[in-house]
Amino acid sequence: MRLFKPALALLAALLTLSACDDKKRTDVSTATLVCDNSFENIMKQEIDVFEYVHPKNFILCRYVPQAEAFDSLFKGNTRTAVVGRDLTKDERISLKKKYPNLRSMKIAVDAVALITNPDNRVDMVSMSELRDILEGRTTRWSELSPMGDDRNISVVFDSQGSGLATFMRDSVMGGAKFGPNVTAAGSIDSVFSVVKHHKGAIGVIGVSWLTRDLEVDTTAMADRVKELQSDKAVVGQEINDRMDASGVNVLAVMNSDARACKPYQQYIYDGSYPLTRPIYMITTGSPVGAVGRFYTFVTSTEGQKLIMKTGILPARMQVNVYEVSTAGGN
Repeated sequence: MRLFKPALALLAALLTLSACDDKKRTDVSTATLVCDNSFENIMKQEIDVFEYVHPKNFILCRYVPQAEAFDSLFKGNTRTAVVGRDLTKDERISLKKKYPNLRSMKIAVDAVALITNPDNRVDMVSMSELRDILEGRTTRWSELSPMGDDRNISVVFDSQGSGLATFMRDSVMGGAKFGPNVTAAGSIDSVFSVVKHHKGAIGVIGVSWLTRDLEVDTTAMADRVKELQSDKAVVGQEINDRMDASGVNVLAVMNSDARACKPYQQYIYDGSYPLTRPIYMITTGSPVGAVGRFYTFVTSTEGQKLIMKTGILPARMQVNVYEVSTAGGN
């Protein structure tokens, strides 16, 4: 089976930035936010840049399983949530009665990545094989490929109520129950740890955790903001290279066209990678103050370009794809 690997560059068509008058403000505004913990890597960067660009506006964020994020929103314990699905019709009607300012916006498209131990020689899986693994019908790597070890398969999520687990159960398994080989490690970092120490494990994570730019933490914030405000394009191949150097194997997933694709940005963009999900920001808060400004910032040119640099796709930014070379593999 041929494994397709992209050699494409993603270029962001930037919009004209408008001057921000928040720097002239003297009042302090604080907002609380709950975020699905699989999006933590994305949201921390958004908050850091927002607070730098918008002085005296502060976002206090808790990173929790998606089920807890929705629970907090419905109970009114928080006014803003970042989650992996939109509100249902009934949820929207119920919240709108309590909070007339209810708004919901798709801010990005995420990909769910399947990671394995570097010594695992299986490099791809079909959707039907993945379903059988999750339901506990396929239990050994040797059942998937002649290259696979005669070793038990264990599937590791971050937590039982995570958006990742919900997505896989609803979208891949049709609502069926997970098999006894599926466990929760407690955090995304713990998923990485399990995969690196256990040759039979499959970790389920958001793709942005694979494309983390370790240089971001050492880059001066002023330089980061300057780059986001420039017309410099985000090159997808550079992000793909970071994924390939993440220290774990990333399984390709076979789509309906019998193409095995990894969760590279190009394949998220053109729909070739089958495990994708939306990211929504839902708020019941006032359009003014820190809540409103942060909601606006995430969908601004700066906020969307920052999302693109994490390896996922912005929802409100034009993306141009240019082919620079081609490459293939076995």
